[in-house]
Amino acid sequence: MRLRRDSLTPLALVAVLVAAPTARAEVSLANAWMRPAYAGQPSAQVYVDVRSERPLKLVAASAPVARRAELVLVDPPSNDPATHRAVAELPVAGGGETRLALGGSHVRLVEVSRDVWPGERWPLELAFVDAEGKRVTATAEVLVRGLMARRPEDASPKD
Repeated sequence: MRLRRDSLTPLALVAVLVAAPTARAEVSLANAWMRPAYAGQPSAQVYVDVRSERPLKLVAASAPVARRAELVLVDPPSNDPATHRAVAELPVAGGGETRLALGGSHVRLVEVSRDVWPGERWPLELAFVDAEGKRVTATAEVLVRGLMARRPEDASPKD
């Protein structure tokens, strides 16, 4: 039995599509850190380097040491809190590194739920969306660096 060439074309196309690996955005996180914080502190900042081969949008963050987390855009970079604004997403450049850093855009932990001591490590999960709308998550281990500030008398953990 002979197969005609034009009958193989659609079949070959389906085979290629099924066998082709799906293009997934690979994300890696490095150098995640924060300053110590006490339970009841209204906010604390987390900094991390994000590397992706494809452009992404950072759309969410979560951490076990806070009630919630916000993405904060600081443009231009500044230590003035008036220039910091919570946003729904932060762009992540493809083919390089996007640094969420001191004085720049960062993750803000809101309502720190427990004391976070120097030398401690805990997980931070970041969620991204690629150009096709597919969600990608990555986890980093956050290192707590620096000295613990004295807890104000009126700052106590809220249940």
